[in-house]
Amino acid sequence: MADRYFQFETKSDFTSESFGAFGVNDHVLDVSGEDITGDQQYIYPQTVTGRTRRDRIQGPKKFGGSIDTPVFAVGATSLLYYGLGTVTTTTNTPTTAHNSHAITKAKTIPFFRAAVGRDLAEHQYVGGIVNGFTLDYDPSEVLMASFDVLFRRELALGTLSTIPESTFFPDYSVADRTFGGTEISTEVDGVPLTDCFESVSISVENNVSDDVYCLGSPYLSAGIVAGLEVTGSFDLMYDATTRYTDFLNGTELQFELKATYGATTTERRVWTDLPKISLDTNKLPTDNIERYVQTIDFTAENDTNGDPIIITVVNAESNAAFAG
Repeated sequence: MADRYFQFETKSDFTSESFGAFGVNDHVLDVSGEDITGDQQYIYPQTVTGRTRRDRIQGPKKFGGSIDTPVFAVGATSLLYYGLGTVTTTTNTPTTAHNSHAITKAKTIPFFRAAVGRDLAEHQYVGGIVNGFTLDYDPSEVLMASFDVLFRRELALGTLSTIPESTFFPDYSVADRTFGGTEISTEVDGVPLTDCFESVSISVENNVSDDVYCLGSPYLSAGIVAGLEVTGSFDLMYDATTRYTDFLNGTELQFELKATYGATTTERRVWTDLPKISLDTNKLPTDNIERYVQTIDFTAENDTNGDPIIITVVNAESNAAFAG
């Protein structure tokens, strides 16, 4: 099992099928799981002369699936950028090796290629694009992300890379690990909450067109994004009526999910800011004599800059390394 990994880097265009060595700014992840599926989509004509199909005709091919990973401070956070499209890097104090990356939406998002190590061989995918992603946090787990990806095609099998585990799976006593426990907090309208948030889920959907086929080719010809949707939900212990009243009054809120650990040069952050959310649905069921748990579904709206979501990542990477 030493040869299981997920490695990726940006590519300039969707149709490029070159797959040489990875560059200096590639990303390697020890994911919790991936499920990338290839579908031949053969056409099997059915005629009136018999009960069985006679033969097949080659139709379009589809490749895609999910990548589930803890939100490490490096690697996984670059996939968040791939899912939104813009990153602006500034240098924080106390050193130039301590940088802040502000991720916001763009009209287009990056393309990428990926290699998946599966013990026997490396599976190589080109023309990758993030269709959407979800950030999930539950106090009994670490901060997790699930990325829904599409690929133009899968290439012939490659040779497994000998990547040392230490390069992409940091110990939990050092920088660039993932976040959990008391390191994650919430704020509403910039104020730390006394509410007991029991879980949070935030979803971003790019609605990538997965049927852009040209005559004469079985592979996707382009990665085109449509409307961006940012939605989510959170579960609250119902020990106060504040959020319930917000829902009844149609109040719009700023909501932040803040993950932080370390200090000075070892400080790492993944802060997700939803500047304005509308509370769509409120569920407060009565179940026998169990305690009340309030579930609120929400939709993010644009702030004054046109951003429904802003993700700020603090690590030691340069802009080129982060966006590579």
